[in-house]
Amino acid sequence: MERPAALIRARRAFTTIAAAAAIWGGAASTASAGWKPPVEIAAPSSIEVVGSEVASSQAGAAAVSFNEVNEDAQGTAAAFLSLASPHATFGAAQRLGAGAQEVLALAYSGTTLELLTARNTPGQPCCTTVDVTRRGPGGAFSGPQQLVSNVGGGTTGRLVPLADGRLLAVIGAPQGLWVAEARGTGRFARARALTPTGVSPVALGVTGTPDGGSTAVWTEGSGESVFIASGAPGAPPSRPHTLLTVAPGHTIDDLQLVPRTGGLTVAWTESWTDALGQYHAHAMAADLLGSAQPIRPRALSAPANVASFLSLAADGHGDQVAAWNVCSSDLCALQSSIRKAGGAWFGAPSRLGRIDAVAGPLVTMAPDRSSLIAWIRGGQVVLAGLPRGALHFRAPRPLSGALAADLALGFGPSGVAVATWTQGTYSPDVFASLSSGG
Repeated sequence: MERPAALIRARRAFTTIAAAAAIWGGAASTASAGWKPPVEIAAPSSIEVVGSEVASSQAGAAAVSFNEVNEDAQGTAAAFLSLASPHATFGAAQRLGAGAQEVLALAYSGTTLELLTARNTPGQPCCTTVDVTRRGPGGAFSGPQQLVSNVGGGTTGRLVPLADGRLLAVIGAPQGLWVAEARGTGRFARARALTPTGVSPVALGVTGTPDGGSTAVWTEGSGESVFIASGAPGAPPSRPHTLLTVAPGHTIDDLQLVPRTGGLTVAWTESWTDALGQYHAHAMAADLLGSAQPIRPRALSAPANVASFLSLAADGHGDQVAAWNVCSSDLCALQSSIRKAGGAWFGAPSRLGRIDAVAGPLVTMAPDRSSLIAWIRGGQVVLAGLPRGALHFRAPRPLSGALAADLALGFGPSGVAVATWTQGTYSPDVFASLSSGG
């Protein structure tokens, strides 16, 4: 079969779809069951809103960040932050100072909020310098600590909490891939490169490991190989090498990495076009059992389906949940698969209903072993929960009004879930909501 039109639109023409729907408008809905009413944290903006991030603390505090970027004048990019105290709701987003123009990632270290930010170097595209800054429990921000510079713009980043209060920063950009580690709220050590200068990561997955260390996986160039680097407790990932290589002409996307009991699980979507011009894309996964054990990839999706936008999550008990889009013709559906702790493999995929082609699902898992999937259906953010011990997700419920996009979702260590999204097209608002357990 040919590559589905819905999937082509998802990859190439999001702006066209959003513009076609802009005439309908819509306001935020009332609270979905188990969630507080959504709060508008930023009024409509004529500038594109991108890069939403969420985080919450052990005490139940929460943070949402987003960036306003003018593609025709990237040097004017601006980063914004909205905060919620425990058992409270979000306040209006405030623009960050200290030269921060983009927030790449957020994470709490105790009561301190850590922000991985990027800023512009005069005469270069945004953003070429990456810093870490901190907001302490008193509300004051520290001065930025520079991690890397002259990275070529177009930066991405991750902040991954590790055991013993340590934090791993991962930075990807056109000039390479770097990692740095900090203990508690202390300064980060010098960033180390995992790729040669000028070799950029395309897809990236990062996680803490069951033994307290950390591991990163990524693809480069045409995406035919996955590379891996690991670090023991107290040391960032190092010594990169090839983890797996797919068949010539195949491409790896949506790379994911999560812990499991005794090891890690890596997942991806693998796509190719055969000799007859038929497009194929499968959701795949493999357990990593140690350097001496061979990688044995297995399909999560059915062979006849065209999969995309894979999301994978795990909890500290060994449970895992995967979700992805399946598209045919002009229609897309959401499928999920559950793996309980100690299970040999994921169960048969279940269909959770329609999903818009422009973006995929987001999966997150709570400390109490419950799970949550969020996605956009008919322009609305919808949520489906999986209670602890259950084998099937509950029926989805709407959380937002119409024309939602740029969705971000996550559970924190307190069990509070945070969601944020934009609403509108040419002048989007930014909304956020907390699960009512907070």
